[in-house]
Amino acid sequence: MNRLAQRKNNKGERGSILAMSAIGMLSLLLAVGLGVDITHLYLAKNELQNAADASALAAASGLNFDDSGIARATARAVKEMNNYEFNKQGVVFTAENVRFAANLSDFDGGPGMNQTQAAAAASTIRFVKVITPVSPVPMSFVGFLLGSSRNLTAQAVAGVSAPLNVFMGYLPLFLIDDNSLSTFTPGNLYTIRSAPQNSISPGN
Repeated sequence: MNRLAQRKNNKGERGSILAMSAIGMLSLLLAVGLGVDITHLYLAKNELQNAADASALAAASGLNFDDSGIARATARAVKEMNNYEFNKQGVVFTAENVRFAANLSDFDGGPGMNQTQAAAAASTIRFVKVITPVSPVPMSFVGFLLGSSRNLTAQAVAGVSAPLNVFMGYLPLFLIDDNSLSTFTPGNLYTIRSAPQNSISPGN
């Protein structure tokens, strides 16, 4: 009697292993797909951030405390960013994505100055901020959970050092080797002085 009841119960459980296996495989595939898409997002974000960093550094190298430096910084930032490809497509980056500030804290209270505003205050501009446009990254495996795409953006700030105004310790210099001059004799010790008011000059 017990054997008969056990056989009936076994018949009722047939196919449960198949269903559990199917659910397990589906869960495993979803987990792998989620991992692949998240890894893709991290790689894309890193790629976009590298482009922003390079663009900001290129822009900062053009600053010279003059309005010509503002134009040069903007042009270098746009050129450097447009050299990059993001998600196999070029990033549409314009001069409006480049912002300027006299102090780093100025970016905390707002986006900073555009090219025209910065040109009017070029003598005080020391920092450049690059903001990449929103770039969509498609989701391949778990789009029904996270959406068909995720929007990414990046920003970077670079600046220039304050100009020298005081000489401290030692000063790098060079001598022109000219046979017509006999001012310096090898092996002798000379004192090199700067011009008055510690200004940067050939010296006296």
